Amino acid sequence: MTGPPDDRYAELIAREASHWDHSAVDPANPQVWDDPVMRRAVIDGPYAHLLARATATGGPALELGCGDGDLSLELARRGLDVTGLDLSPARVARARDAARAAGVEARARFDVADLNTCELPRERFACVVAHDALHHILHLGPLLDRAAAALRPGGRLVVSDFRGAGALEKLATAAVVALLPTAQPYAAKWRLRGRLRALLASEREKRAALERGGAGLHDASPFEAITQESILPAIAARFDVVEAWTFFPFWYNAVPKLRAPLALKRAVLAAAQRIDRPLHRRGWTRGSYVFVEAARR
Repeated sequence: MTGPPDDRYAELIAREASHWDHSAVDPANPQVWDDPVMRRAVIDGPYAHLLARATATGGPALELGCGDGDLSLELARRGLDVTGLDLSPARVARARDAARAAGVEARARFDVADLNTCELPRERFACVVAHDALHHILHLGPLLDRAAAALRPGGRLVVSDFRGAGALEKLATAAVVALLPTAQPYAAKWRLRGRLRALLASEREKRAALERGGAGLHDASPFEAITQESILPAIAARFDVVEAWTFFPFWYNAVPKLRAPLALKRAVLAAAQRIDRPLHRRGWTRGSYVFVEAARR
């Protein structure tokens, strides 16, 4: 599948950009990363490793899907020259403002770009880094080809991203959220039942939905999880994988949504981790996120 026609693609990518222009914390749909304690338990370790591996290259670095610039700014504070690219003009503007406020505007540059189509300079960067960005990319293979060409000899691709989850795992998580008291009242959750199809869709099904006009895609973010399980194989086909491991089981997403005291939700997540970690080490459970470091061939 090659994707939607040009006019349809233009409409979808505009919707995607608009969604991220206004992206913010949603009190009705809390996430693990909204609470510093739960974030530290699940996300901060892999994120710190991502930063450390990118920093070790010495730069210059290119960030794909930089958002508000948090990762790029941290690399700039560590002494790297960084270029951040993002689809959302509003987020790029916020990143530029943050760079000026942090006094690193000489090291951190931000530009608006559609990563599905934009050109990248050849052999300019020691590192290409992407955090939670690649699963929104429709044409991941061509982007990775351009990323490889943008790396200097010996350069590294460093990625932490959503890799998808099995349909049963997604369905079980959705059932917990639907049946137990959460931040959203039951009437509001019932109105959202139409999103279940998009949640359960595999990467192949999402791409098929694009071909037939977009039915079944996320209303606000049509490219949400358009690329999932193919991220690691696509990287391995173009780079030499140095390190790869998974984390963050999908069902952890249900915990912050429960209508319960924050301390109890934190305790539930901690208990879930104690159960999951030995199972995950044995390969009996899977993470919905993957960390990958890969070298240019």
